[in-house]
Amino acid sequence: MENESILFQPISGENEALPAVRKTFRVPVAENDDVQVVLEGKIYSVLNISLGGISIVCDDIPDVECGHVRGGWELRLGQIRLQDLSARVIHCGSMASGQLLCGLQWVDLGEKEMNIINDAVARLKVSALGNNDLNTPPTQDIEK
Repeated sequence: MENESILFQPISGENEALPAVRKTFRVPVAENDDVQVVLEGKIYSVLNISLGGISIVCDDIPDVECGHVRGGWELRLGQIRLQDLSARVIHCGSMASGQLLCGLQWVDLGEKEMNIINDAVARLKVSALGNNDLNTPPTQDIEK
């Protein structure tokens, strides 16, 4: 192929000389982890979470536009409810299941909310690493 099939355009204000680096660790959320997001009474499942944001699974597109900040989000972490959060939809795409995947980036979180989300992410990370699906046995010394 002589021509590139996809054209990339720089994002305004982005330093192209620096490689993209994720600033926070995304942790997968299992169905039994009881993590959800609510907007206007509609509950969305969370696929993964980090201190910076979440990915939600949708049957239809939420009433938000990509790139715009919207208030009124509720994050449910078990019994904890963080209400009236603001988030920016940073991407939307389709999954093989036909559902949509939307990435939300939290905007203007307070210190209390950041601490609660950070604690939840830490617990989910421990759970995810402890329940890996590799079934690898612990490393044992090899006798010579």
